[in-house]
Amino acid sequence: MKTLKLLKRKFKIFSTKPMTISLLLFMIAILSSCYWAQNIPAALETIRAKDGSVWERVNESGFGDENNYSVVAMKEYKGHLYALTRNDYDGCELWRTKGTGWEQVSFANGATNGIYGNTLINNLFADMVVFQNKLYIGFSSGFQGSNRRSTGCEIWRYDGHTWEPVISDLKDIDEFGTITGISGCDDHDSETTARITDSTKNWIPDQWAGGVLQIVSGSGRFRKFDIISNTVNTLVIQDNELSGQTGTEFTICSNMHYINPFPPFEYDTGAVSIGDTYEIGIGIDENGFGDYWNRAVNCMVIFQNRLYVSTGISYEYGAQAYWTEDGETWTLIPPERSFNLFHDDPTYRDGKKPVVVTILSMCPSSVSGEEVLYAGGTGSTGNAGRCARMAKLTENGWEVIVDSGIDDNDTGTNENGFGDGMGCTMYNGNFMPWSLADFKGKLYVGINSIGGARVLFTTNGSSEDGSWFYSAGGDSGIPNGFDGKLNEGMTAEMTKQLGKQTNCYDNIVANLFATEDYLYAGLITSYVPPLGATEEHLHGAQLWKTADGKTWQQVIDDGFGDKQVTHIQSFTIYKGSLYLSAGKGANSLVGGLGGCKIYRMVR
Repeated sequence: MKTLKLLKRKFKIFSTKPMTISLLLFMIAILSSCYWAQNIPAALETIRAKDGSVWERVNESGFGDENNYSVVAMKEYKGHLYALTRNDYDGCELWRTKGTGWEQVSFANGATNGIYGNTLINNLFADMVVFQNKLYIGFSSGFQGSNRRSTGCEIWRYDGHTWEPVISDLKDIDEFGTITGISGCDDHDSETTARITDSTKNWIPDQWAGGVLQIVSGSGRFRKFDIISNTVNTLVIQDNELSGQTGTEFTICSNMHYINPFPPFEYDTGAVSIGDTYEIGIGIDENGFGDYWNRAVNCMVIFQNRLYVSTGISYEYGAQAYWTEDGETWTLIPPERSFNLFHDDPTYRDGKKPVVVTILSMCPSSVSGEEVLYAGGTGSTGNAGRCARMAKLTENGWEVIVDSGIDDNDTGTNENGFGDGMGCTMYNGNFMPWSLADFKGKLYVGINSIGGARVLFTTNGSSEDGSWFYSAGGDSGIPNGFDGKLNEGMTAEMTKQLGKQTNCYDNIVANLFATEDYLYAGLITSYVPPLGATEEHLHGAQLWKTADGKTWQQVIDDGFGDKQVTHIQSFTIYKGSLYLSAGKGANSLVGGLGGCKIYRMVR
């Protein structure tokens, strides 16, 4: 029956009665071979949405692995649809369409997970873009929080057959060897630094200062340390696992158990021992552009024939953005970090705690009258105020257009949090500018807030007061969270923890995607079990759309019939159809509820 319905749509056949069986079988064969050649995945399930649209699920849950919680990015490349997963246990995976199904794409040297078997490359965030006829993939390692648990973000490119490291420790090896001695590497010993010796070396003093020691074997494999200085055969190293502990964090070579304060999760690091092998990396071609606190690649976008990349979860030093014209030479966009926005805090380097720890999204837009690249960053806790910041790219670098210090007054939508100001928090205000989209002459921003997802827009991209308006949430007439519903479990728990009424909403993020006709908002719903947002309170993530930026229509209200779906994200157009992913990952925590799904809109 499904085949007959497909034939009717494809060839505008409204009755199959006059057809001979031979002709029908012939047409089925032609249609099947056409779909196989086009690498269009077959429909496994059909769902009619609330707006009358029809959607088809086109993959097996999690591609057969329930630990593939989300598809964090999708992109068409050389006739295939590529799908990049989040996997917190085995490391991320990459899949692509083949015929009417999917095949897993092996990484370099046949690795199936984590690029090269690095289970810490989990892809809480990630992105893909086609640049100069190659598929560039930005990978991420780690979670939100002040504890690092990361090897740093990486960028690789792929031509359909061969992988090349672009920003990665595997781009080159500046030095390597075997540890022959360890000293001063205990908790609360005489110094915060430690010494690693390789008696076979004859280095120039301070040759490796500013580089990174990478442990590549043993139980401490993938651990990293800052190199402070070196003698002819000994490295003086400093652990940097905890943000905001400059000069007080002890370098510890034994196995350590860490507990991240917020969001809460725990993890262990393996021990570093004599006999372990190591490498030394130096320069911006290393993981994280040379800074392993750049844990995530959040956004990759083509603007004026250049590839732009933003980093995130950079709690220690602040987020950055780079551009390249050839994929080889990279230029850091000034200011160097955090849009040059910092809190006063003596526990951070030079007494500066970064305000912008993540540049979540970038988007070209012509709302100002000329095409400009805009970027949104999240704001950390401190005396400069929390919540959303916005910047635009100029000839001299980033120019902030939404910030607490934007002008002499403290009111207006150009203040931090788009006007929420110094009282803004993740619980009540416009916390993170999660996604940006250019749609019908306006620049839209999708907000992440425990106080309910919202959408704002600007018609001019200006830093002046009154330049931003609500499309959903706020004073738009559409409630925060789109439906205004609270997560009862999280509301009760956070009210208890914070000692005051704290309303926590079901829908907390708006993932925006613009087509010619509609602006879509895929919502993320609260699922943080340690904070009370447990599975029993899930109703399935929602999808909304608007044709004019004012009137929003609900498309999906129940995770495509699956209440465990927490994310609707990763929109793309493939072979003329809209695809999106439905994920089941926890919000910023390790784990999830099951495998990701991909849906295609049929009509």
